[in-house]
Amino acid sequence: MVKVKQMTDVHIIVSIHQLTSGAVTPLVAIATKNTDATTKATVYNSLYDLTNDYGEDTGVYDQAEAMFEADNFKGPVEVIAYPNTDAADPSSVKASGTANGGTVTANATPGIVTGLTEHLYDGFIYLVLDNASEDQIEAVSDFLYDNQRIMLVTQPSSVANLQKLQTHVIGYQKAKDSLCNTAALVVTTAGNYRAAQAAAYAAANLPVDWQHIGNQTTFAPDTDLTMADYDAIAAAGGTTVVNKAGDYMLLNGKALTTNYIDQFVHTQLVVDRFQNALQKYLNRHKFVTYDDAHIKEMTQTLQTTGDDLAALGVLFPLSDGNSVDVTSVSRANTPNADVASRTYNGFGVVAQIADDIDTVNMKLDITL
Repeated sequence: MVKVKQMTDVHIIVSIHQLTSGAVTPLVAIATKNTDATTKATVYNSLYDLTNDYGEDTGVYDQAEAMFEADNFKGPVEVIAYPNTDAADPSSVKASGTANGGTVTANATPGIVTGLTEHLYDGFIYLVLDNASEDQIEAVSDFLYDNQRIMLVTQPSSVANLQKLQTHVIGYQKAKDSLCNTAALVVTTAGNYRAAQAAAYAAANLPVDWQHIGNQTTFAPDTDLTMADYDAIAAAGGTTVVNKAGDYMLLNGKALTTNYIDQFVHTQLVVDRFQNALQKYLNRHKFVTYDDAHIKEMTQTLQTTGDDLAALGVLFPLSDGNSVDVTSVSRANTPNADVASRTYNGFGVVAQIADDIDTVNMKLDITL
């Protein structure tokens, strides 16, 4: 259970799913269309390495360059080149007879969704898109929301585009125990990739509230945005760069529905840390006997992981002072069916995501 700022409890069933990135875990990812119907994903540790595949005249390079200019960001970046064609969804195939034979119909799965499906567990927590269409952005938003993984950071070029995207998001993202996964940073200046840079900064400086990201190399207010535009952006749950007391900061840190960006990201981080901790425990043991001794060791592993997350600042201590409350079921109270299937379903973890201060009000009394 993870408490979020609007006082909604999120309950997540965590299955052990090892991240697939290998030796290095990318902090952010860029999705771009491939030249053929295949998916290619590459992790780059530097901008120089990336130039081997993406020249300086590409949008991928421009976004990666903005990322590597973010404070404290040293990579790596993953680039996912997704299929340039859509594919039939096997579950949607339908056949019907006609006078001359029959017809077969199927819904198409966008190539961008197909590509991301293969790399959902590579480890990155922020995703930006290279030259994606409106339909592709909406499809990715829906897909990632359904899986409750990865914060999609979009960059609408106008207030109208932001409002249209928000209308789609709030129309689709209605599940009670799910958090919004889509953020939008309005940038009206062509060739400026503030969204990519903000995502890189956020990934490299966890934990962070997006409203507190500022003074990056690409940050400057768009001169053609009016006060009415700022109000409209805020009302739609979007953000943009504004001047706050001389600092160029983001307007707010919200996703496009009711939760904050950091709530979704930190929730995924907590889930990943716990399941990776248990996976590593299983990896280190040749034979994990279904007994109380090993259950106790795994319980301690979860507790230690919670303590590390609290020390990082992602979790806030519970009312009893613990970073997390971990419960387990003894071997004697485990159903025989679970033992037979070699599955342990006895762990429960209660954690609270740390909150942040966005606004400070002050009473000032002046005597004349």
